[in-house]
Amino acid sequence: MDAIQSELIGKIYEAAIFRDRWPEVVATIGRHFDFWGGALTWEAGGERRWAGTTNFLDVMEEFIAEGWATKNIRLERANREGQFSFVRDTDFFTSQERHSMPIYREFLAPRGLGCATATLIAGPEDINISVCFEQHLTKGSISDEAIRILDSLRPHIARSLVLATELDQQKADLLASGLSAIGAPAAIVQDNGCVLSANPLFTTALRRVSIRARDRIFLHDEGANRLLYEALAKIAGDQIKSIPLPATEDEQACIVHVIPLCGNALDFSPRGTAIVLVAQPAAAQANDLRILKGLYDLTRSEARIAIEIQSGMALPEVARRLGISYETARSMAKAIYAKTGSSGQSDLVRRLSVVARYSLPSSPQDPPNR
Repeated sequence: MDAIQSELIGKIYEAAIFRDRWPEVVATIGRHFDFWGGALTWEAGGERRWAGTTNFLDVMEEFIAEGWATKNIRLERANREGQFSFVRDTDFFTSQERHSMPIYREFLAPRGLGCATATLIAGPEDINISVCFEQHLTKGSISDEAIRILDSLRPHIARSLVLATELDQQKADLLASGLSAIGAPAAIVQDNGCVLSANPLFTTALRRVSIRARDRIFLHDEGANRLLYEALAKIAGDQIKSIPLPATEDEQACIVHVIPLCGNALDFSPRGTAIVLVAQPAAAQANDLRILKGLYDLTRSEARIAIEIQSGMALPEVARRLGISYETARSMAKAIYAKTGSSGQSDLVRRLSVVARYSLPSSPQDPPNR
C-alpha cells in the first residue's frame, strides 16, 4: 500500500469520529486523482444529506432546481451496477447512448462534465450511502488504476460510515437518556419527523404521542401534529416552538416543546434537528401573560385576548373590555388560533388549560405591543 492510500485511509476513519471532516476526505481523494469534484450522499427515511466539494454541491443545487433529480437514469444505473465496486459511465452507457440522453446533452456536457464514477454502500437500518466523483470531459474516461485504488478504499469508507452512524445513534440515545434522568419525556428527531431516539418516558408514559411508519413522530391531536411538522420544517437556531396539547379523559393537558439542535449542541446528535420534549406542569402557573407570550409566540395584545377568551368571554365582550374594535379582536383571535393549532374559541380554551387563568394587572415590566 502506498503512502497516499495510507493517508486517505487515516482521514477516512477520522471522519467517522469528526463528521465535519467528510468534505475534506472527498476533496483529498479528488485532488489525488485530479477529479473535478465529488460528494457523499446519505439517504435514510426519505431524507437525503450531502457532503462534498463546494463546486459539486453547487452543481447539485442546480441539478435539483432544474428537476433532473426526478429523472436521473444515470444515478439509477450507477446504484444498480455499483453495489460492490466503483463503476463508470462508460461501464454501462455507450458513447452514442450518452450523446442521446438529455441529462448528458442538456445538463452535464454544457458544464464540461459527463465522466464520473460512483458506488452505492448499504449501511445499517436502511441507510444508503453513495459516493460519486466527477472528472472533466476533457480528461476522458476515469482510468482503471483510479478505479483500482478507489475500490481498495471502498471497504474503509463503508466501515467508517457504519461506525459514524452507530456513534451518532449512541450520542442521540445518550442525550435522550440524560433528559429521562431529569424526568423529561423527550425524543431526538430530524426535520422530516423521523425519530432517532426516544427515552422510555416518551415512548410509554404518553398515550397521545406515538412513533409510526418510517419511525415518524405523530401527535394524535391533528392541529398539534400539523404545528409540530411546520415547526420542524422551519426549524431555526434561535426559536423554540411550543405546542399545546389539550386535556383528554385520560391525560392532563401538556405542552410539546420543539427545541432546535444547533451549534455545539449538534455534537450530542449530529443527525438530529430538534429535541421534542413534553412538559406536564405539576402546578398552576402564576403569570399567564408572560407564559402565553413566551410559549406560543403571542404578542402582548394577543396574549391579553387569549386570557379573556380562556375566562369564557365572547369576542364582542373581549373587544369592549379591552377597548378595541370587534374586527381587531377577531383578527387577533385568528392569529392566536393559528399559533396554537386551535380550531376556535372552545378548542383554544381546552389547549390553554395547561396554563392557569390569570387576571391581568397593569405592569410596567410588560414590554410594549409588537
